[in-house]
Amino acid sequence: MKFKICVIAIAVFLLHGCSKEKQQSVENVEPQLKGLASIDGNTYYQTIDGLGFSSAWCGTLTAAKNDALYNTLGFSLLRVRFDQNNAWTDETNNAAAAHARGAKVLGCPWKIPDAYRSGNTIPSSQYVNFCNWLGSAASAINCDFVSIKNEPDGSSEDGNLDGYQIRDIIKAGGSNIGKPIACADAINFNDTYTDPTLNDAAAAAKISYVSGHLYGGGNNVHQNALNKGKRIWMTEYYVANSRDNMDNCLVLAKNINDCMNNQFSAYYFWWVNDNDASVNLVNQSGTIYKAGYTGGQFAKWIRPGKQRIACTYNPTPNVYLTAYRGGGLVIVAVNTGASAVSQSFSVANVSGIGSLNVHRTSSNENMSSIGSVPVSGNAFTYTLPAKSITTFHQF
Repeated sequence: MKFKICVIAIAVFLLHGCSKEKQQSVENVEPQLKGLASIDGNTYYQTIDGLGFSSAWCGTLTAAKNDALYNTLGFSLLRVRFDQNNAWTDETNNAAAAHARGAKVLGCPWKIPDAYRSGNTIPSSQYVNFCNWLGSAASAINCDFVSIKNEPDGSSEDGNLDGYQIRDIIKAGGSNIGKPIACADAINFNDTYTDPTLNDAAAAAKISYVSGHLYGGGNNVHQNALNKGKRIWMTEYYVANSRDNMDNCLVLAKNINDCMNNQFSAYYFWWVNDNDASVNLVNQSGTIYKAGYTGGQFAKWIRPGKQRIACTYNPTPNVYLTAYRGGGLVIVAVNTGASAVSQSFSVANVSGIGSLNVHRTSSNENMSSIGSVPVSGNAFTYTLPAKSITTFHQF
């Protein structure tokens, strides 16, 4: 037994000995190796624009559902659908409800209207007219942002565009849209759909956000966009059968933390449709599902305007951390493992932390208040239960 512990200790030293992270002693009470999570309040990364969801094809959301989504869970962004036939009464109602609760709205077309199509794409002669239509849709629904096209690399029924077409559409008529522009919502956040725009100074000047989905890849640092001063938005993703399943919710929670660690500024869930028993967040009666509480562990306390700061991302096997400041320190800890972990934290360059409030979601907890943890000498230790999401926050 002593020999086995020594071998493990040597392995830990070899893996982490050259880093700045301090190692904790190996404890026999848990089969986990303990590593220090170091947080530096003076090392800033991206500014957060918020977390949200889509109401596409979900009808008009009830007041109870909206209250649960925006007030209880803290979502601050909504993604609505621009119907190709201008039938957007439901989405206009949903946008108004979002604005009434302090959220902002992203509008996006799924299917290209027939008037602007040739086959399964948009001919260059219709680029300006298509942008004019985007602007009219955004004005009618009262959107704060506009995406050029949902999944331009997807079904030909909806209409396809390549990265160069997207660039040329933005150059030709982007100024007519009248709202900050996001592009390009590719299925797996394929940079070939956004790099042509980013690498053209005239086109790049007309967009504010580089966006994508994570079906099959794309959860990585999109450096070209960051180099051009654009914020990164993840505008659609779901984990199947996550509505009421904690194991799948942990996959979702790690995905969110991965995005934040990769310098994304926004994260949108798919979706809030009561007919979907697999991934709905909240139903029309206001009942919140486990997937909704999973999102709330982030959205409730990582508010728009906060900035992600340096934090050891994976200090212990199965533990994933991100930290934020601006109006109070926030730390989100995801433990995907089957064992509890006694995790140590060290916080530098953040003053005035006497204690941190604690909320947790697990198989039997739903954003439950767990009291607070004292912070002494800019450090604290906390046991993260197995298969749990824990949020530490000042206010």
